[in-house]
Amino acid sequence: MIKALPAIQDIKNNPNNNYLLVGDSDFLYLYLKKIIKESNTDLIETKLFDCSDRSTSQQEILNTLNAIDLFADKNFIIIKNINKISAKNKDAFKSALSNKENPNRIICVDHSFLGFDYGTKRNFIKNASTKDISDLFTVIDITTPFESEMIRWIKIFSNDLGFKMTRDIANSLIDIFGTNFSAIYNEISKLSIIAEDIDSSKDKWLDSFYDWKKNKQIWEFNYAICDKDVDKILLFGSSIMNQFGLLYMINSLFTIFEALFYAKLNNGTITENSRKTLRGKIVSKISSSSNKYTLEEIEVGIKLLSELDKKVKTRNIIDESEFTNLISGIFRYE
Repeated sequence: MIKALPAIQDIKNNPNNNYLLVGDSDFLYLYLKKIIKESNTDLIETKLFDCSDRSTSQQEILNTLNAIDLFADKNFIIIKNINKISAKNKDAFKSALSNKENPNRIICVDHSFLGFDYGTKRNFIKNASTKDISDLFTVIDITTPFESEMIRWIKIFSNDLGFKMTRDIANSLIDIFGTNFSAIYNEISKLSIIAEDIDSSKDKWLDSFYDWKKNKQIWEFNYAICDKDVDKILLFGSSIMNQFGLLYMINSLFTIFEALFYAKLNNGTITENSRKTLRGKIVSKISSSSNKYTLEEIEVGIKLLSELDKKVKTRNIIDESEFTNLISGIFRYE
């Protein structure tokens, strides 16, 4: 099993291989699928099947795999959720996939989470049926990587999009988006477009970019909440409110306080739901930050935010006054 990063060059060097992609990252599946297809310029048609879709006939997939015509056009066959094949079709699939006479390019995908062997420090396939066919493919691990790998991925994306990346921008992307591939790729794509019309040699040119400025301010605001830095909360919160509205600021605050609440109840363990609603390095701060707040402080904060949310939606209010009163109420002991 090879990691997704070195797999990029492996695919380009060995375009005729068939691949089994295993792991949780849908973005890496889409990204590597694109590279595999681009490396095989003679593929005429893409045929996509999903074994988890009840409307998909597994017999139809087998018929497609077994319909071999050496003189016909080559197809790109993608079988998602290969781990969902039925027990009765298991041997038939293995036989069809092992046929070396098949001229088509085949990708099989198992999005199940991989196991981790602490002895070898490597991931391994847990699903028995997927493991049984793994010897028939070049296996690529598409598990979402650690942040330590993201700098290299950002460099690859920047090269793809023709954007001159700097270390500072790359670090900021990781701070704001963490390991969210889609968000990082989209942000670099936007940066590559605006950079064509801006002198990127000027200091702080990124601050003129609306989306970048917005994301950076939210990140700074979230960090201030986690650090319980009231002065910065007022500073960044006021800026966010003035640009995007009080309701936007309330929602940002609520997301952090909700994550702190559940972490507090679970002895510092961040919940899966919080991981989905938060992004960037702020996720790694929630556990330690929950120790800076008492449960009563968090509950009071959530109560005040809920009350202000209703007030904003039902009355005419002065945003600045309500925001100041909110922060004073939440952090009244600071």
